[in-house]
Amino acid sequence: MTREQVAERIHWHSFVWAIGLLNPFMILPQLWQIWSTWDVAAISLPFLYVLVFLQATFSLHCFFTRDKMLMWSNGGAAASTLLVILSVIYFKGALL
Repeated sequence: MTREQVAERIHWHSFVWAIGLLNPFMILPQLWQIWSTWDVAAISLPFLYVLVFLQATFSLHCFFTRDKMLMWSNGGAAASTLLVILSVIYFKGALL
């Protein structure tokens, strides 16, 4: 059985769509926590910088390889992560 046949049998395309829709929303609980508590002491900005770089890079890769779903998924995840970064910067500045 080829990998294409396995992918078809396990409905891989549908699974990736579901995960792709979930991806941008995974960091939203962190954003909610930041805005509800204003506590950003334990958040690592260098980690978030690397994460947003990786997400944006994979979004561009998917743009160039014409994979629309993963492009939007990673782009949305990068935008969500960027919101967290901006929130952390805002609250660190507001708390100084």
